[in-house]
Amino acid sequence: MNPEKETEIFKKGIWIKEQQGVLTVGSLDKNNTDVMVLSDKLSSRLRTFESDIIEAIYGESREAFQPGGLDIEHLFRQLKKRFENVRLQISFDKSDEKPFICNFDSIFSLFEKLILSSISGNSKPVIYINASLVQDHLCIIYRDSESVSKPSDLGPEFFLIKNRLDCRVQFNKADKKGTYYDITIPSADR
Repeated sequence: MNPEKETEIFKKGIWIKEQQGVLTVGSLDKNNTDVMVLSDKLSSRLRTFESDIIEAIYGESREAFQPGGLDIEHLFRQLKKRFENVRLQISFDKSDEKPFICNFDSIFSLFEKLILSSISGNSKPVIYINASLVQDHLCIIYRDSESVSKPSDLGPEFFLIKNRLDCRVQFNKADKKGTYYDITIPSADR
């Protein structure tokens, strides 16, 4: 299956329902009205997860989804998972308790482009990401140990993401520490 289609399915959502003794599935995309029968093997796995799903929806430890707020710690965990073979050193100071409002995919793509620019070629640097929330802004200092990443290597997609986030990105050269990016992303609710 096309990976783009898989992402599209999860972004738009699916429903699962028991009908006529079988589990059926469909897309929440209004343009796709197909209803499909799930295989016995997948149905069995889903029934095994049913109690966990019930706990997540109705249990005492359930957690309400906050659609606007970005869980930055979750974002960094996903980055580490995506780049598990890259030496990432991430620190995050969460002293500001006010929710940071931003689009997960846009910020993830911004970091993805930076990291990919640092690991191009045979380079295997240590990548340092220092982040903090200050006055409704996510402030980030990004650098790699070999100063591989250069703004000219980031391409137009990076600058499109930068403009979409309304963020300020400065590329700086320091004498001893090499080069680094100073990135400031405002919360969308400001």
